[in-house]
Amino acid sequence: MPRQNLWRLMQGLVFVFIIVGCSSLTDDNSDANNVAAGSEGPTISIRVGDNELLTSPSDRTLSGSYRTGITILELLKGSDIATFAEDNSSILSVNNFSLESGMTWELQMDGLIIGNADWNNTVRYDSQLVFTAKLKNHQEPLQTVMLTLNGGSVEVDLHHSYIMLYKEDFSVSDLLKSSSAVQLSENNREVLSVDDYTPLSNEEWKLKVNGKQLLDSGMDMKFKSQDVLEILLNLR
Repeated sequence: MPRQNLWRLMQGLVFVFIIVGCSSLTDDNSDANNVAAGSEGPTISIRVGDNELLTSPSDRTLSGSYRTGITILELLKGSDIATFAEDNSSILSVNNFSLESGMTWELQMDGLIIGNADWNNTVRYDSQLVFTAKLKNHQEPLQTVMLTLNGGSVEVDLHHSYIMLYKEDFSVSDLLKSSSAVQLSENNREVLSVDDYTPLSNEEWKLKVNGKQLLDSGMDMKFKSQDVLEILLNLR
């Protein structure tokens, strides 16, 4: 190759390296500028049907776990937002929300569906991650009820919600009997323990449906779609 052509080739390569380097610096500086400007960082949403489960802005941000170049998998595991199957083939729970076996979590980032092969995609500082509960094998509208376990100020680590498929004539008693986390009395009228925790003599379980306390006769109450049953540990 003539020396003149070789020199031009080397100049071209140097120019390409400069462009790539500037592009990388631009991306890094963009993230740095976002941080300096006080942006909230990557955010998450959790949706079941038409409902958004995270109502507090502080619950949505992942800025505390973010770093430039972090992957989706690293961010979700590092922030403890999501738990995965051992082989990372599926999401088991999101922010202490678990799905019944007939459902699955769909993840979108910036409007694009994220499959298992995409876990190593890089997250931008302004990315939006949306988790949506989906039926595995059906296309009809998703109808659910939710069971929330709440240890209150007594058992602060006891806090988890189970999203279950709605069924016709599904009662409070039916839901509690179907949950492996709840142990009922022999007559199925009283909650004895939740997640193996049995209340002390000065504690008791309270049942609420959509925020309203349930009376003793409420165990036979039939659910409507999107109802929420909470088991709350209270001091007497």
